[in-house]
Amino acid sequence: MPPAKPDARESDTRESICLIVEAAARDANLPLEFFARVIWQESRFQADAVGPMTRSGEHAQGIAQFMPGTASERGLLNPFNPVQALPKSAEFLNELRNHFGNLGLAAAAYNAGPRRVQEWLTGTGPMPEQTRNYVYAITGTSVDAWAKAGATGKGPPSSPPTSCRDLMALLKRAPNAFVAELEQHVELAAAKIWGVQLAAGFDRNRALAMYSRAVTRLSAVIGDRDPSLLSSVMRSRGTRAFYQVRIGADTRSEADDLCNRIRKAHGACFVLKNRGVSG
Repeated sequence: MPPAKPDARESDTRESICLIVEAAARDANLPLEFFARVIWQESRFQADAVGPMTRSGEHAQGIAQFMPGTASERGLLNPFNPVQALPKSAEFLNELRNHFGNLGLAAAAYNAGPRRVQEWLTGTGPMPEQTRNYVYAITGTSVDAWAKAGATGKGPPSSPPTSCRDLMALLKRAPNAFVAELEQHVELAAAKIWGVQLAAGFDRNRALAMYSRAVTRLSAVIGDRDPSLLSSVMRSRGTRAFYQVRIGADTRSEADDLCNRIRKAHGACFVLKNRGVSG
């Protein structure tokens, strides 16, 4: 007997999760598979991961394994919130790539620290064996080869995921709480009676861009509310996916207040009542 197909709601939720991960990679101009592999190596997509104690007595924290000092420097308020941490992680990797010239050395610097990689490149320090293994696991190429390639170094040789199904297969290689946590995040946003809509339409690229903007540039306005990127199929309009960037609210007044603050910050929004939610 063939396995049961997921219902429409489950499919929409999983697609939304993929969009959240993809939005972070896309906004930082990173290959999706490279970014997903970095996070996989760091935490196995465990949102509550805590790394071993370092010589400084600190622990790396969260899905992207930020050290407390690095998280503070990058304006990451809560490393254990994957919706906040993923864009910051992708942003940091992009900066490391720009500094060192390629993705392989960026991965090495993310793992070992920029100073240690710089010392290794100038011949004044070693490259940790753990970092060598880390870079090879992510890119399929040795860190020595990446150093020789310099700015001409290309990305991982394997083909990137071409669909949500491919990415979900990567995320679910081992039991972890990441998918479940993001599923809950997406479903909670959809369950709110009211919503502040930042974007809606069939244009996937625009939806990804608007979501990234909401997470990164409107964070001071929206506070601890996490915007969600929802995907659904509107049967009355065919079979194309319809995307919505939305922040949930419990009351009309709460939604109106938030939308007014977003507009004052030069953002666009409107308030709507969510269909199918009673209240």
